[in-house]
Amino acid sequence: MNRLITRVIFTTLVLVVLCSALVQATCADPPMHTIKVTLRGDEPVAARLRIVASDGQDYAPEATATRKTLSGESYFYADRAFAVSLPAGKARLMVAGGLEHFPQTISLDIVGDAELTVDQKPWIDMAARGWYSGDSHVHLHTGGKIGVTIEDALIAARAEGVNYVNLCASNNTGDDIRDADLITGEPHPISTSRHLLVFGEEMRSSIYGHMQFFGISKLIEPQYTGFDNTPQFNDFPANFVMAEQAIQQGGVVTYAHPMFKGQQWPFTEDLTGGNGAARELPIDAILNCVQAVDVMSYNSDEEQSAELWYRLLNCGLKLSACVGTDALLDQSTEPLGGSRVYVKTNGQLTMKSWLEGLVAGRTFVTNGPIPLLEVEGVQPGATLFVVGGKVRIAVNVDSQVPFEHVEILVNGNVVYAERVLQNSETTTVHQHRFEKDILVERSSWIALRIRGVEHPHVFDGPVWAHTSPIYLLVDQLPISSPADAMYFVEWIDEMLRVVAARNRYASVADRQQVEARFLEAQTAFRHKAESP
Repeated sequence: MNRLITRVIFTTLVLVVLCSALVQATCADPPMHTIKVTLRGDEPVAARLRIVASDGQDYAPEATATRKTLSGESYFYADRAFAVSLPAGKARLMVAGGLEHFPQTISLDIVGDAELTVDQKPWIDMAARGWYSGDSHVHLHTGGKIGVTIEDALIAARAEGVNYVNLCASNNTGDDIRDADLITGEPHPISTSRHLLVFGEEMRSSIYGHMQFFGISKLIEPQYTGFDNTPQFNDFPANFVMAEQAIQQGGVVTYAHPMFKGQQWPFTEDLTGGNGAARELPIDAILNCVQAVDVMSYNSDEEQSAELWYRLLNCGLKLSACVGTDALLDQSTEPLGGSRVYVKTNGQLTMKSWLEGLVAGRTFVTNGPIPLLEVEGVQPGATLFVVGGKVRIAVNVDSQVPFEHVEILVNGNVVYAERVLQNSETTTVHQHRFEKDILVERSSWIALRIRGVEHPHVFDGPVWAHTSPIYLLVDQLPISSPADAMYFVEWIDEMLRVVAARNRYASVADRQQVEARFLEAQTAFRHKAESP
């Protein structure tokens, strides 16, 4: 009997050991296979990539920084080639080369180690036409968890096809202003002939708005104002002081994320609260302290930002359309250049030629479509002197993503529109062209706007693009709109109320300096409002 019990116990132990081994074998990590991918194009190729393996998980090369978009999709950058380990089974490789390339999704069947070559597929080459893309608002170091270098920024710029990246020194929590020592007024030495990395600055005020400075030779201080529990608690100086310093250095000034969603009027009952909208923009515009506006940004509302821009243009102020995504390279954000500004340069791409084109208004902004506009043969930024009557407008739109509305604007109003019906599933280039005669009876600005719905290949909301204006002066009279000028008179009244309510100034003289400049701008708008 004892022998039988012993045998049963022994058999049970053997079964337990065998079952345990079977469970361990079943639960062991599946074998991994190395996939080597080479990226190929007309020049050294970088790309933004995503890999989803058979287990539904995202994979990336070892020690490669990965980020996530707002929709939760992971991505990483690679330069020329990379290797990644994947489990067996079906996998998807997604390859993107920025706005000017077709995105690709490649199906893989992983059964062992393999090598793969991916050819980048451009659908347009804007540089060949003299147009170079840019992003005014990119941060390299913000205290994020992803370790990045200037070389990483260059790979991202090449992968996204962005020709001018304004890497903004910034901070608003203390004295550790990051990357300030890299501001030189010249492209960083690792820049290439097609991709310029230039360190600039984002100047932040908690109540006046945020500005970007292009092409400055050294940090402009204070770099931020009006933030609680910081060395720059006071709302002084106002933005115009730093903007004027940037221009004195030969720089260019643009305002970031002008208007936010649900905020048609950027003032609330709480006048003491912070606000990152471009509330000092009208003041600086009429006093010639700003040359451009970031009509598009990941952190703003394009339609409302454009409406603010239209009102300023209607007051006879020339402001170029610009884009600053506010992409953070050391954190998970949407990629730089998902929205971008294109600038028509005179000659080859240089920092100087690109900034000159930006200031001159030879620009358009877009998150997908390429909108080209001519009025009587001239392009955005130009001024035509006419006697009134009809002018000939030529419209040319190309896009890798479908769009629905092509609109001609005169002084912010749609005077002619065409609805475009397209197949959203097609991978071909969508095109739309027409010519139209438009009646112009008084001095006006004319621009082209493209609108569509949201699309998987567009990061910044619905499809949207806009040209800078072409200016038409009838009988050499200035563009004017008394109603819009009065809008800004009231706007500045609100700014003055904010100044009084917060009263964050070290002295009465400091506050009076700010109020005097604001009143100067208000007087200029009031004069425009009272002009016939």
